[in-house]
Amino acid sequence: MIKKMRFIFFMPLILTVAVAAGSGSAAAQDHDCVVRQFVLTGLVSNLEPQGVVEGNYPVGTERAYGFARLDCTQVRAGETFWFHWVRNDQEVGRSKARVDVSRNWRIWSQSRIFPGEWVLQLKDSDGRLQAERRFSVAEPPPKPTQN
Repeated sequence: MIKKMRFIFFMPLILTVAVAAGSGSAAAQDHDCVVRQFVLTGLVSNLEPQGVVEGNYPVGTERAYGFARLDCTQVRAGETFWFHWVRNDQEVGRSKARVDVSRNWRIWSQSRIFPGEWVLQLKDSDGRLQAERRFSVAEPPPKPTQN
């Protein structure tokens, strides 16, 4: 009788440990990518950003580019990162970029831009925020009226 009781008390302990261990691994990231650079730019050429934009795009700019440099040593097959373009608190576009093992993996996205307050977010395929940049696009000045 005593042997059976020990088994009954021991069994729930094993199940609890197995469930706790399983729940931790489900939340683990499927990559170890570190964002080394995340900038807004006016152009990407030869896999490099050309001219970093800080805060505001000049009036009349039609396109914005987001550029990310990643350091990844472990990546699951098919891993993608997503660029989310948000204007005035509403997502207006998104694009995905494949990610692979590299100490210098570069990805970028572009979007047409219009006056307003913008946020560019970089998220992994599980929706975890990896980087974010905010910027503004000013209204162009009114055209002078002709008399």
